[in-house]
Amino acid sequence: MKRVLALVLLAAGCGGRNRGEDLLFVIDVSPRSVELGDHCQILGDGFPVGKTAEVTFEGTRTVPGKAPERSWSTTVQATAVSGEQVEFTLTDAVLAKFGNDHVTFEGDVEVSFRASDLEVKGEIEDVRLDFHAPTANRLAARLGREAAAKDALVYMGIVPTRQPPESGGIQVERLERTGRAEEAGVKVGDVIVGLGGQTIASLSDLVPAGGSEREQIEVVRAGTTERLTLDVDFSEYKPRIPPDVVGAIVLVVIATIALLLFLAPTAGVITWVERRVWARMQSRVGPNRVGPQGFLQWLADGIKAITKEDVVPKEADGTMFRLAPYLVFMGVAATFVIMPFGQFVIPADLDIGILYAVAVTAYVTIGLMMGGWASNNKWSLLGGIRSAAQIVSYEIPAAIAIVCVVMITGTLRMQGIVQAQGGWPWQWLIFSSPMTFVLFFLYFTAALAEANRTPFDLPEAESELVAGYSTEYSGMRYLFFFFAEWANVFVMCAFSTTLFLGGWQLPGVSPAQQEASTLLQILGCVSFLVKSWILIFVVIWIRATLPRIRIDQMMGMCWKVLVPGSFVLFLMTGAWLLWDKPPIVETVTSLLMFAIGCAILVQFGRRVVYNYRTSNRGMQALRLSPFA
Repeated sequence: MKRVLALVLLAAGCGGRNRGEDLLFVIDVSPRSVELGDHCQILGDGFPVGKTAEVTFEGTRTVPGKAPERSWSTTVQATAVSGEQVEFTLTDAVLAKFGNDHVTFEGDVEVSFRASDLEVKGEIEDVRLDFHAPTANRLAARLGREAAAKDALVYMGIVPTRQPPESGGIQVERLERTGRAEEAGVKVGDVIVGLGGQTIASLSDLVPAGGSEREQIEVVRAGTTERLTLDVDFSEYKPRIPPDVVGAIVLVVIATIALLLFLAPTAGVITWVERRVWARMQSRVGPNRVGPQGFLQWLADGIKAITKEDVVPKEADGTMFRLAPYLVFMGVAATFVIMPFGQFVIPADLDIGILYAVAVTAYVTIGLMMGGWASNNKWSLLGGIRSAAQIVSYEIPAAIAIVCVVMITGTLRMQGIVQAQGGWPWQWLIFSSPMTFVLFFLYFTAALAEANRTPFDLPEAESELVAGYSTEYSGMRYLFFFFAEWANVFVMCAFSTTLFLGGWQLPGVSPAQQEASTLLQILGCVSFLVKSWILIFVVIWIRATLPRIRIDQMMGMCWKVLVPGSFVLFLMTGAWLLWDKPPIVETVTSLLMFAIGCAILVQFGRRVVYNYRTSNRGMQALRLSPFA
């Protein structure tokens, strides 16, 4: 009996040792959205450098158009590149394990290292990862790098194996006598894992920089873990033009053309809508001669401005004077790079999209200040100083409102912020809590001031400063200033739509369903534009309704009301997130805030109708068309 008990205890002890000990610390997986060819990193502590790890993904696997596959798992091999980082490349073989389509994984990620019969491991729970097939641009760049890598292999006389090692690198199947690799000491079966300091995870990484007599390659000897650094003669190697450079040039040209084709009509149409609506609200006709309902008036004004003489004042700083309008235009145009018009209609879905947007708007401040100072005109200088002070001041409450949104959604990506919301109005961020409801109006007010829109258009106050910072400008450069101002109206409204109004989300349609249907994706773009244009109409309405305030009133409202209020809302938002509330509380709060918003909107509409009828009693019936 004692022998049986001893055997049972021994088996239990061996079984526990084989399962492995949780001796590793796994902190994060980065990035959370991975495309074919990307490097996926598991961050933590205690990893044995240079050793091969097994990374196990266990959880739910979701493919668009299919039911979620629960209790799913797969394992890939990775390498500990440092004590704090394990890395693997999403090669074709690895992507095939997840699925060759867009795959979303939600679950646990475990990292384990095995030495003889001892296994150490660590894991991170509740990870969400997206694995994508490559986009067209990235696929083209990858294929170009692979072509350059094949040239380098031919030069070195290396014939690689058809199936690369799963852990990364390029394995040597055969060596040509005419190549330089055999001279350097490379042997059949070696795995090339580095070139010039670059880790070789796949064929596309083996691209020599060029211009160097010799390159260092790192190899792992066949059947061992020994890493060697070998010098290879590259003196006669002639690299082709880097494919990334060619792709970047083509991409920049296409993006510039697309941006101008979208920006120019958008800014022009906004000017026409503004003039027509403003005239309607002031009982005037407005432009109605060029095109139907005067629609082509903006095109006629643009042609006229282009053909006018471009005058540079004699006493002005010529270089700065000429450069300022382009800086202002560039600051506004650069924000379109991260604008999420649709689920896949976004030029660049940056991981720090919101931070990028806040940063590039600094060009506008610099350009306005530069234009005012370079004009050598006191009215222009005052306008530039006013504009700089106004933008910098109101940037504070606007930035705090954005920080609150980032706290709630947990991401800086524009698409991530949209995906954190829902399609139904009560699922929008504006109605998620009382704080976000107030934050929307705080952000919209601050954005109005940053865009120099009425009642905050002090930098170009005609009664005080002639035309402010643009007083001395004419022709095309004068047009650039106002072109940027009108385009900025769309930018501020589109950002408000993204942050608070659900972006391209559709009621009753999940992002996975929208991804599977081209029609739903088009409707998502239409939804985004409709929300943005409704806010543009509100901006125009405010201009036609409110008078310009004084400069001291404008700055006082910022520093005495909006800045303290934004800090209070920031603290309240943090407390709201820390409160461990049941889901029913969030649902009831959203529905209640939506009901309050609807009640405010209905009451506002009733007051508008009442005031219109009392002020036009006996004259004409109510006509809702703003262009009538």
